[in-house]
Amino acid sequence: MKRHLTILIALAVTATSCCMRSSKPEWQYQKNAIVLHMSGDPQLNLYQQKPHSLILCVYHLKDLNGFNQLADQKGGLSALLECSRFDPSVTYSKRLVLQPKQKLEESMDRTEGAKYVGIIAGYYDLRKESSSRSFPIPLSLMNNPKKLRIKLKLGPNEMLEVKD
Repeated sequence: MKRHLTILIALAVTATSCCMRSSKPEWQYQKNAIVLHMSGDPQLNLYQQKPHSLILCVYHLKDLNGFNQLADQKGGLSALLECSRFDPSVTYSKRLVLQPKQKLEESMDRTEGAKYVGIIAGYYDLRKESSSRSFPIPLSLMNNPKKLRIKLKLGPNEMLEVKD
């Protein structure tokens, strides 16, 4: 009887420990963990009644503070479009170009330490509200980073997230 009780307690402890979240997620490198789906409007980046190509910069970030602070500064959005490591929180940056009517799917490896993805779109009318987006990398029930899919519609003068 005592042996059965000991086994039962051990099984209960094992089962609950498997279901509990670990205290800290491990933000490790993962291949193809971030996928961007982008769709360019026929009137993309409209300027003087004509559509134009659009430059985007995608950042992998450890935190959003530096990204948000730079986006709020005068000339900060233009600086973000340089796709450089403006801050120690940047683990990766990549420049993309989207044409009017183009659909683009970009698969990226998540860099070690990246908890967020920040995107800047170089519209002629460059404003934070319409040109800047950030996305947290989701966590699983086991507190592990999950894959992130971002769907964006890039219109005449703003970037919109498409919800499923």
